[in-house]
Amino acid sequence: MHTPSDVLVVGAGPVGLTAACQLARLGVRVRVVDLLEQATTESRAVAIHARSMEMLAAMGVLPQLEARGRRIDALELTDGRSGRTRVRMSLAEAPSRHPYVLDIPQPDTEAVLAERAAGLGIVVERGVEVTALTQDPAGVAVTLRSAAGEETARVGWVVGADGGHSTTRHLVGERLEGSFHGQTFAMADVDVETSFSPDTIRMFTHPDGMGILFPLAGSRARIMFFVAPPEPGAGDPTLAQIQALADARMGGRVTVRNPRWLTYFEIHHAQVPRYRHDRVLLAGDAAHIHSPAGAQGMNTGIQDAANLAWKLALVVRGHAAADLLDTYQEERHPVGASVVRNTTLLTNVGTASGVEAAVRNAALFVAGHHHRISDAAATRMAELTVRYRDSRLSVQHGGALRAGDFAPDPVGLTRPDGSPVAVEELLTTPGLLLLARGPADPLREVLGDLGTVLEVGADLLDPADSLRLGAAGMMLVRPDGYLGLVADTVDPALLRDYVAGVLHVVGEPSVG
Repeated sequence: MHTPSDVLVVGAGPVGLTAACQLARLGVRVRVVDLLEQATTESRAVAIHARSMEMLAAMGVLPQLEARGRRIDALELTDGRSGRTRVRMSLAEAPSRHPYVLDIPQPDTEAVLAERAAGLGIVVERGVEVTALTQDPAGVAVTLRSAAGEETARVGWVVGADGGHSTTRHLVGERLEGSFHGQTFAMADVDVETSFSPDTIRMFTHPDGMGILFPLAGSRARIMFFVAPPEPGAGDPTLAQIQALADARMGGRVTVRNPRWLTYFEIHHAQVPRYRHDRVLLAGDAAHIHSPAGAQGMNTGIQDAANLAWKLALVVRGHAAADLLDTYQEERHPVGASVVRNTTLLTNVGTASGVEAAVRNAALFVAGHHHRISDAAATRMAELTVRYRDSRLSVQHGGALRAGDFAPDPVGLTRPDGSPVAVEELLTTPGLLLLARGPADPLREVLGDLGTVLEVGADLLDPADSLRLGAAGMMLVRPDGYLGLVADTVDPALLRDYVAGVLHVVGEPSVG
C-alpha cells in the first residue's frame, strides 16, 4: 500500500525530479513513477544554462552538480578543415551569478536530483507504467502496471514529465503539433584526446556539414555531426565512423575512444497546444520537442517544472483556487513556442551549405566581433531573457524594477553580521519571498505561512540599494525567482490585494 499522494509525477528525468523536489519542499505529498527499470546511462542532455542554475541553486543542489560537471566559459565557431577559430563568444558578461554553461551528462544530473528527492522523502518507483487515467472534479484515478501487477491509485493531480513519447500526453488526448522530419545527426558520448581547450563548446563549420564538441568532466565529451540519413537497418554509427567524421570536420585535432553511447537521431520540432488538461499538466519534452541546438530542451523543461510547482503547491495545500494553474499555460507556452522557433532557426543556420553557408559564416564573424551582439546572443542562449511582464501575476505599483522580470541578485547584500548573502540563497527557504524596505511586521501578518518577509535594513543589509527599493518599497519574489509584485510602498493593503486578487488565495494565510 502507498501513502495517498497529492500529486503523481510521471517521469523521473531532470524535469520530473525538479517538479517533485519543488513540490515536496513546499509541503506536497508526491509520488514519482518511471517506466525505465533503471535510471538512464545515456548522456542525453549535457548542458545546464545560467537561468536553470539559478533555480537549481535555490533547490540546494548546484554545488553537487558543479562537482560532477565542467564549467564552460565560451562558445567558438571553428573552421572544420583547418581547426582555426573563426569567432569566440565569451559568456563572462551574462547577467547572472552563473555566467557560464555547466556541461554534465544527464545521468549525473538525475543522480543529484534523485538524491535531493530521497532527502525529501521521495522514492522513485521504477518499471512502472501509467496505462489509464480518468479525471473527475475531485481528483484523478490512474492505473499503474509493473512487475508486481496492476494497481489503481487515486491522486489529486498528475504532472506528465515522461518525455517526447509521453504516455500522459496520449492519455489526455493531446498531440504534438509541428514538423517531424528534419535533419539527421550522428552523436557519440566518448572520451577524447584533443588540443582544443576544454573550457569551450565548439561548433565546426564544414562543407559536408557541421560538427559540435561539448567537453564534459575529465576526458569525456559529447560530439555530434550533421549527416545524411542512414540506410534502413544500418544500426548505430561505429566508433570508426565517428573518428572519420572527426578527422574530416574537426581539423584533425580530435581523437575518440571508449564509446559509451553511439546513435543517430532525427530532429523534430513540435509543441502541444495546451499544457494544462484540468488536473493533468504537461512539462518538458512531454509538452515541447525541438533541436538540441543551443541546448535548450532540458533547461526549458526544468524551468517549466519550477514555474508549475509553486503554483500547484498553493492549490494542493488549499491556499489558492485552481485557476491559478491557468497561468502555467499562459507563461510557459509562449516560452516553449519561442524555443521551438529559435532552435529550428539555429539548426537551419548550422546545417546550411553552399552560398548559404558562406553568408552564415560571414554573418557569424561580424556578430562574434561585435560585443553587444555576441553578449545578447549569449544572454538569450542562457535563457536569461525569459520574463513574464504580460502575465496576470506580474503587478506593478511604481518602483524601479519590472514585475515579471527575474529578481535581481546583486553582489553586496549582507546579513546583519556582515556575511554576504545572495537572493538565490534566500530562496532556499520554501515559499514566497518578500523583500521590503520599511516596516515588515504588518506585511508578515498578510503573507502568513505563504512565505518569508525580510526587512531590508534590519534582516538584510543593502547599503548601496542594489535591490533598487528606494526609501520605501517592496518586491515579492516567486519561488521560481521571478518578480510578482513590485511597489514603491510597503502598504499591507496592496500586498493583501495581490495575495487575494491575483494569486487567488482562499481565506487568510495563517501566521506563526
